[in-house]
Amino acid sequence: MNYQEHFKASCEERENYWKSIGELFSDVVGNLINPSFMGGPRWPSLRQAHIGIKMNEGTIIATDGLSDPYDDYDTTAKNQPYNGIGIELYGITENKYENIQEIINSWELKIILQVSSMAASNPNISYILKDYTYISSSVNGSGLPEQFLDENEGVGVLLGLKTQEVSDTIKLSIEEVSLISIALLTRKELNYILENGAAGRTEIAEKLMKSGHYKISTNRESII
Repeated sequence: MNYQEHFKASCEERENYWKSIGELFSDVVGNLINPSFMGGPRWPSLRQAHIGIKMNEGTIIATDGLSDPYDDYDTTAKNQPYNGIGIELYGITENKYENIQEIINSWELKIILQVSSMAASNPNISYILKDYTYISSSVNGSGLPEQFLDENEGVGVLLGLKTQEVSDTIKLSIEEVSLISIALLTRKELNYILENGAAGRTEIAEKLMKSGHYKISTNRESII
């Protein structure tokens, strides 16, 4: 298979997977001008998109393109074993969005856009996740509830929690890729991770999953 064939097959396999979970919105979140043309990180096939999947209990917002084959697949042998950076990101929200415009206007998308940009700028992120299981970071959370924000209006995010709705991996045309969830951290939880390192991050992750708080949600109390 050449690049175009792998690209088409990978898009179809992702689409079929999301359709098996819920109602995939026909429109996607894109850009009039690709951010990579303005200094942003370059996605594997240059295409940068986010999608929405409507479920009975809420909405999934996911990246669509981080696991595209590299657009130089036909000419660069070192990129041929990979479906992009090997992951797609997603967040599950309890908000029931009815169309893509509501997702575009959502606070959840603002968080996911920042995390997807961070992931695209680090092509080794799939290996980091395999080594550490969970990754924590901070993004701009302006407008979110105070208990989630630090003094600079940053909010902690935790990547890699297992969820009930989405599988850990899916098989695409070249390789199996990981589906990585995004959850929010309260200020106390993020500080605990900063103080306790990898052990603290694992402890927080396990407590969040045990309590069912693996969604991208502000509708909860801190677990510590």
